[in-house]
Amino acid sequence: SYIHAIQDEHLVPADRPTVDVKPETLQEGKAFSYSVTVEVTPEITIDGYLGMELKKEAVEVTDKDVEDGLKSVQDSRAEFKEVDRPAKAGDIVTVDFDASVAGSPVEGSKAADYQVVIGERAPVPGFDDAIVGLSKGAVKEFTLKFPEKHSREEIAGKDGLFKVSVKSVKEKVIPALDDEFAKDLDCENLAKLKEKVREEVVKVKEATDKERLKNEILDKLIEKHPFEVPEVTVNRYLGVILGNLVDNLRHGIITPGIAELNSEELKAKYRDVAVRRVKEDMVLDAIAAKEKVEITAEEYDAAIRHLAASRNVPFESLIARIEREGSVDIVRDGLKHEKVFDKIISESRKAA
Repeated sequence: SYIHAIQDEHLVPADRPTVDVKPETLQEGKAFSYSVTVEVTPEITIDGYLGMELKKEAVEVTDKDVEDGLKSVQDSRAEFKEVDRPAKAGDIVTVDFDASVAGSPVEGSKAADYQVVIGERAPVPGFDDAIVGLSKGAVKEFTLKFPEKHSREEIAGKDGLFKVSVKSVKEKVIPALDDEFAKDLDCENLAKLKEKVREEVVKVKEATDKERLKNEILDKLIEKHPFEVPEVTVNRYLGVILGNLVDNLRHGIITPGIAELNSEELKAKYRDVAVRRVKEDMVLDAIAAKEKVEITAEEYDAAIRHLAASRNVPFESLIARIEREGSVDIVRDGLKHEKVFDKIISESRKAA
């Protein structure tokens, strides 16, 4: 009866319902009543999205853009080779280390074969500076202060004694930019490689400008159509955002300004981001429904193949993973949103 009730009232639940029924009213063969409380997704109507005035900009590619692109290609093909000298900026130094505070080992602060890129990545601020000048086989002890707002309160702001043993020092070796390098990248010569890089730079700049236009579109539509968002949905989006931040940390990708925040401060910091993303999706979903935007099986298949190629993973394994994780609808919604943006941009007017 609950399902029929929400259909009759044209409601879209945002979460599971809370059911309230008095046990004393339940008797076999007799009617009973119950109440249900459920947070619902508001029904919103979006208009004015066709013929919008947008700040369209022509994409220009300079010679410096191409040079920077070639340097990026060189860096991507760089190798790290072991050297018999003291470590310096840019080197990868492999170390074993452990840390203690006031003589007690710090849980989770012991690692073997840990790689530190001097000047780029370190487990604690100042760690990489402390190993500059050390060579393979060197052992060193030094003291560093843990961040005042460390996620683990028991060590926040305290001095940690680090013991480090250097296993290897490797320097970055960048290949020469010549015809042989171009041939390794399946280009006839360096001139052809430059042409290919120029084409890629154009694609990147076009994609960047499209992202700017997408944000401009959403800014205008959200400002023009204010509405409240379900708290349960905001919390769900917030959970995903924080989960991604944690995954990044595990892979050594540190978002600036979060290492010193505790869980409650992280939630407060990213709540507005979650609210914004919920509003964006609701606006785009409303337009997609109004315009009857659909994704064909061929379009879905092509998108997954493109994503698999960009990630260098087999198509079959990626599509199986998406289905296993129950993310098919998320992917399809994302494709619908892109179609919505394409329609809005194609029918927009250039701002004066």
